Amino acid sequence: MISAQLSDPQLQPLLYTKVTKYMLHSPCDVNNPQAKCMVNGKYSKCFPKEYRERTDWAENSYLLYARPDNGLVFECNGARFTNQYVVLYCPQLLLLFDCHLNVEISAGLGTVKYLSKYIYKGPDRATIEIRMQDEIKAHLDGQFIGPTEAYWKIFEFNMYRKSPAVQRLPIHLPNEHYVNFHAHQTVNEVLARQNMEKTQLTTWFDYNSAHDDSLGLTY
Repeated sequence: MISAQLSDPQLQPLLYTKVTKYMLHSPCDVNNPQAKCMVNGKYSKCFPKEYRERTDWAENSYLLYARPDNGLVFECNGARFTNQYVVLYCPQLLLLFDCHLNVEISAGLGTVKYLSKYIYKGPDRATIEIRMQDEIKAHLDGQFIGPTEAYWKIFEFNMYRKSPAVQRLPIHLPNEHYVNFHAHQTVNEVLARQNMEKTQLTTWFDYNSAHDDSLGLTY
């Protein structure tokens, strides 16, 4: 499922092309101090890796993947790449997506905790204060949309969902529902209001009675 090796160009020519195109770490040593992985003169990504004949467990819950010294070499721009320079990849995913795709296995609790820290750490926050009389402009200037929300809106996914789609209706006995009115209104004015006798509950009854006669339902 996971490989850290150059594929055989004779047996798997397409996979070999993808690995050499996307999954090789560029040389980083004293002869290339401008490499992105060089920090204070050291290799921060630990490339080139050591040769290994088999995959073993590591103390920090990561796997030490097999990188055999099998003689496979890829040369490009004067640099020689062996299995020591291969970034971990899944052959099936690499062929499917045709891009750089680093894949590793979470083999222990320490690795899972490391991944969960980034999943659940929550969004970055900032405290701001805007002082202006124009409330509309203040609202527009104070808006912030993070990358996750922006992605969700660009693809027009639903912003919310109610499940189950249940709405509570006010329950009351016939002609004993609540009535709201202003203090200056008389009883006759209140009673004369249009649809005075209707409520959410009675309207729901009327709607379902009109649409469910064919089903023989009774409310």
